[in-house]
Amino acid sequence: MSSTAIEAQSAPPLRVLLVTGGGYHDYPVQKDILSKGISERVNAGFTIDHEAGAKSDVKVSRHTTSGWARNFDVVIYNICFADVRDNEWSEAIVREHVTTGVPAVVLHCTMHSYNFRGHSPIWSMFLGVRTQRHQRQMPYTVEVLEPKHPIMANFPGPWKTPQGELYEILDVYPTATPLAHAFGEESKRNQPTIWTNRFAGVRVFGTTIGHHNETMQTSTYLDLLGAGVLWAANKLDDAGKPLAGYGKR
Repeated sequence: MSSTAIEAQSAPPLRVLLVTGGGYHDYPVQKDILSKGISERVNAGFTIDHEAGAKSDVKVSRHTTSGWARNFDVVIYNICFADVRDNEWSEAIVREHVTTGVPAVVLHCTMHSYNFRGHSPIWSMFLGVRTQRHQRQMPYTVEVLEPKHPIMANFPGPWKTPQGELYEILDVYPTATPLAHAFGEESKRNQPTIWTNRFAGVRVFGTTIGHHNETMQTSTYLDLLGAGVLWAANKLDDAGKPLAGYGKR
């Protein structure tokens, strides 16, 4: 048995909760792309909550019970609940992460979820950025801003996405650190695309990349998410390598 295999057996798999669903995206396929792709890179076991299906106004029942995050090491959100307009609801999700200390990975339309005129800023502050719109769909080139950050250590920059939907970032909160950006052909300015955030002691990794399946299933994207999950769970060393027992390659 190889040393890598022995290490993998010695560390318990990260307990990952993937909350997914909502409108405007192919979440039935993406849940499998993400769980399979990340599991091939990270010693992790997945619980998938796709209760919402294709509805964008669903309040996931898991989130109604205090302590729902305690059995997980990291929560991944790949959601589009743009029609949930309830500040108490989104603030309660943030409060759960702060209370339990469980980190989060937030993808694409998660940044547009619970985001409406008059919405509480707490959700966006937890994510690390605020955005309310995106540009038309077209590929864009991601350029690395922080090549020495562990998450970006193996990222091939610049990287042109196969397809894309670039989000316009209106605010980057002081607790967030942009790791990469892309130039917006419509906005004529660079838009952050990858970042980390530390909200009230909770680690959050975020990226707006990922609308299209063809982008999400690339090795570049899945390698990025694997690194992001490990960083969020504090299982990534300063050189961008998984801590012993948490890598799969």
